[in-house]
Amino acid sequence: MAKLNTEQIFNDLKEQIVKGVYPPAFSLTEVNLAQKYGVSRNTIKKSLMMLESEGLVSFERNKGAKVRVYSIEEVLEFLEVREVLEGFIICKTVDAITDQQLQILEDLLKQMKTLLEQKELLAYSRCNQEFHKVIYDACTNRTAVEVTTQLKIQMRKYNSKTILAPGRDVSSYSEHLQIYEALKARDMEAAEHSMLTHIRNVRKTFQEYYTLLL
Repeated sequence: MAKLNTEQIFNDLKEQIVKGVYPPAFSLTEVNLAQKYGVSRNTIKKSLMMLESEGLVSFERNKGAKVRVYSIEEVLEFLEVREVLEGFIICKTVDAITDQQLQILEDLLKQMKTLLEQKELLAYSRCNQEFHKVIYDACTNRTAVEVTTQLKIQMRKYNSKTILAPGRDVSSYSEHLQIYEALKARDMEAAEHSMLTHIRNVRKTFQEYYTLLL
């Protein structure tokens, strides 16, 4: 069996971090990882440095690499930037989104409603991600989408838990419904307002329940 190369290990570790398998502050020991992947410590070191460049890993002196922990101040700064980008993206999407993509959003909303009723909140969160992906796919400005996606990758281990905050499930569904209705009506002003309200409420959730989302 061929050994994994640096990029393959980087991609695998990145996926585990984003999914939360390796949570914030988790120690990524070079010796253990080298044994797990059957490669040299130098190969692991290179992969970890690639993860550091994407903001997913931090190196501490005499302690090695750990999954990066973001302070509340950093999280809120990310969301400030994301608010601007998401508002821009939704405006670029209103006229470009297709009827087929609108149908996908409608179907996702039906799933989300059912999942809420069943209290399947993490599954709801995955549908939430798909909902936003449809909007990104429809957006005509790919640079804005790429920058936003990279920000969300860094924050996904936190974002996926916001739905667990008290009362966030009902308000989240309502916000997504309003975004869909504005897109369906091709109403740019309403779409932008709905998206900005959504991101601001996510930011408020982090402010109130940061420790719960770690």
